[in-house]
Amino acid sequence: MFTPMAEFLEEREMGKFKLSKFTITKENRSWRDYIPDGTYTRLTRSGEVVMSDTPMEQRTNSEFVRKAHGDVFIAGLGIGMILIPILKDEKIKTITILEKHEEVIELVGKQLELNDKVRIIHGDVFTYEHPKGTKFDTIYFDIWDWVNSDVWNNEMKPLKRKYLKYRRSLKENPDAFIKCWAEYHAKNNLRLL
Repeated sequence: MFTPMAEFLEEREMGKFKLSKFTITKENRSWRDYIPDGTYTRLTRSGEVVMSDTPMEQRTNSEFVRKAHGDVFIAGLGIGMILIPILKDEKIKTITILEKHEEVIELVGKQLELNDKVRIIHGDVFTYEHPKGTKFDTIYFDIWDWVNSDVWNNEMKPLKRKYLKYRRSLKENPDAFIKCWAEYHAKNNLRLL
C-alpha cells in the first residue's frame, strides 16, 4: 500500500523545515519503540518530527488510503506518504490538499510527480473557506505532530464540525466520510505506538 518516500524525495532544507532520511538498525533501535530495520524519510520543523514514513505512520493512515474515493480533501501535505497510493486510484476523481506551510509545499510538493487530479493550496485549514458549492466525498485532516484529548476537543471536533458543510451528503454518497489522523487515539488519550 505504501512506498518508501526515500524513493521520491531528496534531502532538502528550507526555513525551519528539513526533509531527511534516517536508517534504523538493531544497533540504534530503542527497545520500547520498535521500528523495523530500514531507511525512512522524515520531515522536521525546528528539529521536531512532523511526519515520517515509519510503520506507525503507515498504520495510522491506512484506513484513509483504503476508503478514499471520489473528490478527496486532505489537510496537510506532510511528506506526501498518503498521497502517493491514491494518485492513480480509479476511485479518485480529484485531490485537493491544503497545506499551511509554503516551505512544505516547496520541499515536498515540488518533488512529487503529481497528475492533473491534484491541486495543492497554501492555506490554514482552521481559517480557509472553500468556494461556495464545494463538496468532497472524502475529507481527511492530517495536521498534528502528536495527539491527545485536548487536541480532540479543541481542534479535531471543531474542524470536523466546520467541514461537514463541505462533505457530500450521505444521501448522495453513503460512503462519504470525514476523519482525522489518529482520531481514536486522541479521543481516548492513547499513546501512538
